[in-house]
Amino acid sequence: MQTKRDFLSGMIGTGLAALTANASLAQGSPYPSRPIKMIVPYAPGGADVIARVISERIYATLGQPIVIENKPGAGGAIGTKMVTIADPDGYTLTLASPGPITVAPAVVKNLDYDPMKDLVPVGMLATSPFVMVINPDIPAKTVSEFIAYAKANRGKLNFVTPGFGTTSQLFGEMLKLKAGIDLVHVPYRGSAPAIVDLISGQGHLYFDNLRNLQGHIKSGKLRGLAVTTETRSQDVPELPTMIESGIPDFVGAYWNGVLAPTGTPASVVERLNTIINESLRTPEMKTTLASLGMEAKPMSPQDFGAFMGTELKRWIEVAKAGNVKAE
Repeated sequence: MQTKRDFLSGMIGTGLAALTANASLAQGSPYPSRPIKMIVPYAPGGADVIARVISERIYATLGQPIVIENKPGAGGAIGTKMVTIADPDGYTLTLASPGPITVAPAVVKNLDYDPMKDLVPVGMLATSPFVMVINPDIPAKTVSEFIAYAKANRGKLNFVTPGFGTTSQLFGEMLKLKAGIDLVHVPYRGSAPAIVDLISGQGHLYFDNLRNLQGHIKSGKLRGLAVTTETRSQDVPELPTMIESGIPDFVGAYWNGVLAPTGTPASVVERLNTIINESLRTPEMKTTLASLGMEAKPMSPQDFGAFMGTELKRWIEVAKAGNVKAE
């Protein structure tokens, strides 16, 4: 039986296959005339699932596969660096996410690449909200109630994260700054142990991707208070946004997109972007993405670049104010 993940991957793969088939370089042989490499800066079994299905679809359609290379390490920075120094000929892409693109530059001192200068946006794929959740034993059912409880118990509450310098930590620090509350940061090595201790009561507050928390929210093991996107999520429509909850400008999300080395031919970038967007606008793709807690976000390369710039600026400001640094 085809899984939802496989179906989503196939849908994206089909769109990218058609897109790649129709793109051509301004000069030389039709594009692609040889295999394309997509670097996934994480270990196999996670973000690379969609990339691997894409490679199969493109091979079936064009006879030119996308060769997936997993290059994990340093929260995605190692693989991303490799893309920044690759030949900008349209044959190297990366499946991008916030960690190495908009978070690492904010928290890592002397990062050896600049994503805004060394990479060119090809297309946004989708976003998923982060969710503010708490242990159900805490007597708060709204963000404002939690803030009041935290102020009445100053220094007694904590927020757990998957580690230093993560997006989860930045969200927690942003809440501290905007709400004027005192929370102790408790970092773990990954989201799984953080969630376990949050459920057990050792942790009190956590921000994470909806996909990681939705099951625990529905089971009642965790209490969701709000989402971090500008609008409510269709998967948890009962949860208000942080803005609706009384905290202005409290926004952010998990996202996936496609980037290439700066200097990649504009004709390739524009054609890839056109077909990505056409794929994302189909009802089938929207439905599939929604089933996985994600929302299609078609954008022009220019808008995608502006989006990344806004995200980066936000996290730089939060990291500086909260003195957030990666391990």
